[in-house]
Amino acid sequence: MNSHATLRCSAPSSPGYDAGRFTLSVLPSVLRLTWRHQIVIDHVDVARVGRAITASAHRRLPLLVQVSALREVTCEARQAVLGYSHPARIALLGSDDVDLVLTAFMVRAPSETRFFTDQDDAVRWLLQP
Repeated sequence: MNSHATLRCSAPSSPGYDAGRFTLSVLPSVLRLTWRHQIVIDHVDVARVGRAITASAHRRLPLLVQVSALREVTCEARQAVLGYSHPARIALLGSDDVDLVLTAFMVRAPSETRFFTDQDDAVRWLLQP
């Protein structure tokens, strides 16, 4: 799948904060969030993603979240994610059990959410009626 459009977080960077920690792309009928490898996701990241999704003209699309090779998700970030309700399904796409463990808290999120290791399976599930 090739992305048709790429949106970047437009929130101003805090001093010392590394921009480009995620990419928000629009695939056919799916919004894709890709986290940069080996980062620690914190509440600032979650807030920036939330603002980017809200600002997107595609915010009602199902969301595919690439979580492979994250280093950590902080407690504050987990709480922020659990407070977010996406209007469509969310598929978490990882590559192994470590990714599953790092994102297991998401199953308690208000949005219908599942973990996958195969992108095609994830997209099929996202697009089911």
